[in-house]
Amino acid sequence: MLEEGFENSPISPSALHQRLVCKGIIRGGLSTLSKSTSLERHNLISYYIDKQLSPLNLKNKEKQQYINGRTREAFVSQNARLKEKIANLEDRLSENTMTLIAIIKEVNSKTSVRTERIIAPHIIREMRNKD
Repeated sequence: MLEEGFENSPISPSALHQRLVCKGIIRGGLSTLSKSTSLERHNLISYYIDKQLSPLNLKNKEKQQYINGRTREAFVSQNARLKEKIANLEDRLSENTMTLIAIIKEVNSKTSVRTERIIAPHIIREMRNKD
């Protein structure tokens, strides 16, 4: 289940129980895997749920939403967080680009160094747009 990934085979006590019964490994009910019957089994299931969800880089609240079956809420929360992060990074990129343009203009005005050869194309476009 871990190798198949969350999208194809999410790990949960009920899904794990169903697989183990189909393979003939256990014959008992779902309570065979419950916390009250075996804390060790419960902890092992929790460990592999966390391991399966770790590549998604979810916060604890979002991870809990996945575990509780509220995947849409977890995706919406993660999406909002990532959109905010992108907006923040775009603002920082814009500020850094403006600072770099100011430095380049200063270097061009005080030296004979041809900076166009070492500047990224998007910065050259930005410089031309500013002029």
